[in-house]
Amino acid sequence: MKTIISRNSKLKILGILVLVGSTVIISDPVEKNFLSQPFRSKSSLANLVSNSAQSRRSHFAPDEIVIKFKQHIPNDELFSRSRSLGFNVEQVSKRAHFTKVKIASSETVEEAVVRANRDPSVEYAEPTYYYYAHAATPNDTDFAKLWGLSNSGQPISSPSYATNNPGTSGKDMNVLGAWDISTNCSSIIVAVLDTGINYNHEDLTANMWDGSVSCKDKDGINIGGGCQNHGWDFVSGDNDPKDENGHGSHVAGTIGAVGNNNKGITGVCQSAKLMSVRVLDASGVGTNASIAQGIHFAVHNGAKVINMSLGGNDDSSAVNEAIEFARTRDVLVVVAAGNETRDLKTGASYPCKNTNTNLICIAALDQNYELADFSNFDTTTNENNRSVDFGAPGTNIYSIFGTELKSDEAANGYSGWLMTGSGGVSNYSWVNRNCSGYNLLTIPNDCTLFNWAFTQTNVYATELDPSMGIGTYKTFALPSGATNITVSHQVVAEAKRNSSSNICNDYGLAMYGPGNTHPFLSSYLSFKNQVFPNDNATSFFCEKDEKPFVSYYETDFLTNCIGNTHCTIGYRYYSNSDETTWGGMFVSKLFFYAWAPSNNNYGLYNGTSMATPNVAGVVALIRAYNPLLNHTEVIQKLIDGGSATASIASNSKYGKSINANASVKHLNQVTGVTATLQ
Repeated sequence: MKTIISRNSKLKILGILVLVGSTVIISDPVEKNFLSQPFRSKSSLANLVSNSAQSRRSHFAPDEIVIKFKQHIPNDELFSRSRSLGFNVEQVSKRAHFTKVKIASSETVEEAVVRANRDPSVEYAEPTYYYYAHAATPNDTDFAKLWGLSNSGQPISSPSYATNNPGTSGKDMNVLGAWDISTNCSSIIVAVLDTGINYNHEDLTANMWDGSVSCKDKDGINIGGGCQNHGWDFVSGDNDPKDENGHGSHVAGTIGAVGNNNKGITGVCQSAKLMSVRVLDASGVGTNASIAQGIHFAVHNGAKVINMSLGGNDDSSAVNEAIEFARTRDVLVVVAAGNETRDLKTGASYPCKNTNTNLICIAALDQNYELADFSNFDTTTNENNRSVDFGAPGTNIYSIFGTELKSDEAANGYSGWLMTGSGGVSNYSWVNRNCSGYNLLTIPNDCTLFNWAFTQTNVYATELDPSMGIGTYKTFALPSGATNITVSHQVVAEAKRNSSSNICNDYGLAMYGPGNTHPFLSSYLSFKNQVFPNDNATSFFCEKDEKPFVSYYETDFLTNCIGNTHCTIGYRYYSNSDETTWGGMFVSKLFFYAWAPSNNNYGLYNGTSMATPNVAGVVALIRAYNPLLNHTEVIQKLIDGGSATASIASNSKYGKSINANASVKHLNQVTGVTATLQ
């Protein structure tokens, strides 16, 4: 199965550590200035002061205020003046000229402050604010690799993205600051619409959504027996949305890996409930139908945040309508901008370009907060019409992963490839040759075919014998339980075509099969010819109109190797018996990959797919901290709290990167104050 797919029906996945300082800070209530802006309701105030645990700290004492008197009031009158205002005095500070008082149970803090400030002898009255030490770094063993949460300029070892590694200290989402006020996201369900989630992973299992008691299908109808495996699979049509690719688990870990468990990593939202909604298959491909159904399922089952690290070139009405349905239920949808280095002013990337008011689209930033070289962007003149909203960390992102086999055969000089077949002489064997800087697996054993196909030379390729069938192949040992097995490669062939019958007289093949013997009796791999892009993909490679067959660089999903311990890739060139001919075939940029789920492995990924869950995690933090905020107000929090970032100033709607600290708390800095841990 190809990962290159029909444009109108399928979408593809868009494949730490220093405290921020010791400055004492003060957290306002939910509204920025509660004296000028009334609380949204008394219940919101009650929510703020009813739980002072570290994971959800109060802003101020629920039954006290501080009254500062004007300087002409004698110190000896501070006590009596406070009593005359109807308060019980707890403390008098003559040097600072204020008192700390208890308020009546019938009066709110807001009412008491307003009443005290009306007295002409009072300079000011304010709540008894709480101060806290900065959130301690969590004990997760690999937290130092999470530069997007806390960037000290640390290098990421064995990076998958070399630019700006290491980056710049402080170029991060300031999540430690946000954790000062809240790490508890357990009230929020985040739906991950992706390749599934490895719900047995050590850093995910405790945070998986429990749908075993109550679960509804995409139409809102109760499912008998519930959703025992934490979600639904809209690819296979069953209740087991396990990850067979690795992408979805990586995304889920960034959002909500268990924090402070002495293992691996922590998510932005350390205790969010993760719902696995599998809408992309093992090769990372899904349809508008599966995605739309997944959105409906997530909404019907209580998700308040949906992460979609996916995209495609076509605007689907089904997906758009599903996102709009989510809007009617106050669900915020976070999507990826795409990885094509494309300006969305004219280019396409959906659902990023959808205009739903409950959707935000995220670009990827590197460790110096430069726009990642693969990330899409939008330079539309009117910034209000730009589709990319924010930027967030999206390179060298460390999260949940599996067991991998990676083999860059070109870099390895095609070592270990075997020969099979008959015909020809010594110069007709498959060999590795470096031609103009490209490592090729080629027959004949020189660069004549490459030169003829890609340079201006008139020298034909070395002649080959008739009745020849020479193949080369290599076997790869697979990680146990591999579910995602691919080969990426490009083939070029020059072989005769019968002009009257349009059939290849000579031809090249690419094949694969399970096991450790040659694959030339197994499964064919098909390619499209970029010289004639309107032609259908073919498994037989030969010239057309005297032009060589030049494939696109494509990735093939090797379905028939799944469930086996070995997988073999092979290429073969055939010539018929009519005459000697010049020609041949070569393979370039061959990369073999296999992935298997693991319950304790982690790894690095790059992409706007990785930036998106960083933002989804912050959205979940905000919604957990103040569940009264609707999706529009949450987006406004992201705007107000965002950090102006030069690299996206002119190519995104808001020109800002996500700042969890400011968005969650709207912190005001306080100086000249001594405070202790409460």
